[in-house]
Amino acid sequence: MSEDAILRLQQTGLFKKLLEKENEEKKKTSIVDNEISKNITSVVDKVSSLLERIPINMPEFTLHNANHSLHVIKNMEDLIPPETLKQLNTVEISILIYAAYLHDIGMISDVYKRQALFNIEEFKMLLTLNEELCEKLEKAKKDGDYEAVFVIENKAFTDFLQKNHVHYKTVYDAVLDIENKVFTDFLRENHVERAHKIIKEYGLDSEISWKETPYYKWVKAVCDSHGLPVKELKKNDDWPIDVSVRNKPVNVQYLSLVLRLADILDLDSERTPKHLFYHINPKDKISIQEWEKHLSITGFRIEPEEIKIDAECESPDCERVLRKFIKDIDKELEESNYLILSYRDDFARKYRLNLSKPVNLRVHSNGYIYRDFRFELDYRRVLDLLMGEGLYGDPLVALRELLQNSVDAVRYRESLEKREGNGYRPTIEVSLTNDELIVEDNGIGMDEEIFKNYFMKVVEVIIKAQIFVKKT
Repeated sequence: MSEDAILRLQQTGLFKKLLEKENEEKKKTSIVDNEISKNITSVVDKVSSLLERIPINMPEFTLHNANHSLHVIKNMEDLIPPETLKQLNTVEISILIYAAYLHDIGMISDVYKRQALFNIEEFKMLLTLNEELCEKLEKAKKDGDYEAVFVIENKAFTDFLQKNHVHYKTVYDAVLDIENKVFTDFLRENHVERAHKIIKEYGLDSEISWKETPYYKWVKAVCDSHGLPVKELKKNDDWPIDVSVRNKPVNVQYLSLVLRLADILDLDSERTPKHLFYHINPKDKISIQEWEKHLSITGFRIEPEEIKIDAECESPDCERVLRKFIKDIDKELEESNYLILSYRDDFARKYRLNLSKPVNLRVHSNGYIYRDFRFELDYRRVLDLLMGEGLYGDPLVALRELLQNSVDAVRYRESLEKREGNGYRPTIEVSLTNDELIVEDNGIGMDEEIFKNYFMKVVEVIIKAQIFVKKT
């Protein structure tokens, strides 16, 4: 696999451009210097086999192997205007190639590390926040706990196992499916942060250097960028537009924009072959949507000024997901172009993206007519329903509920702090100012994730209930 990955890399236009630049240096200085291309080959040799491990823990994901990296590189070649590619130096080109192979490496994990990850706080928090999965997991484990009732040596227990081995397998599969789902979500959400640890663990960072000058820091910055909103790239200390690696200028911000677009535009059918979809037979709803979205695309090309995509969708749901995806690409293009427009004149002439138009999407809807209907909410009425008497019927009941929420919040935090051995003094304050009653506490609080996944779900249920009442 490694030899094939290296051979395919060497056939890409980006790698050939790197060799061409190295040969130009040779003509100027009479010194043979293929250090950068040799280091890339060495890193790809190691990384390509590591990337093959991703499906072990993420079996339902679309492919994130060395072929994906190769497609990303080819997209880079199409995204970067020829006049810009001509001016990129060997270090900048190498950073793009390194980033194409390293940006998803945080998704790998062997069995032992998987067990270790189950015990870290971020994973526990992810599981705790997903209440539905938590309940299913606990129920599955509870249904399978027969060891406490029967003794293994007891013949009756042996008979029981023989009669109920199918049930045992069902319980085991249920637990495994739930753990796989949570673990997959954990890797997907944390793979950007985990990538750096894995790169250092395998010593790949030490190979990213030129003339004893390491520049892995900038490769990491480009990889990190694909997990952030574009506006974060405006931080010039982290993504500078004019940093040097020895005598080579590097625009880290521009390289980051190119990686992000090239990654999101990997729509090649080789990434989602139909036979593999049927073989994997994904169960997770999001995975199914991702596969169907990719499988619906029948044509894709990046032209100098616009991206053209042809698709055939078999259901409105598939088309809805595809159209949302295209809107995300349009937003990425718009924000990327806006950032590049902020460059001073000499940089604006050198570092360019010519894709100024929205994606040209042509969809054939098979067996249905697609219409994009949207609900609009009367936010004032929703707030009145949630905060006024519409929900509780009596202001005193609403006040009691607020106080109970505060009591629950401080009690929960108290138990957490006690478990960690920390001191904590619960406080609840009630004040009346300008006809506004305020209940404040220093309890567990509510972050954005909890607000979105729980509080907004309450709003959703209430709205559905109101619609039902009107219909009847």
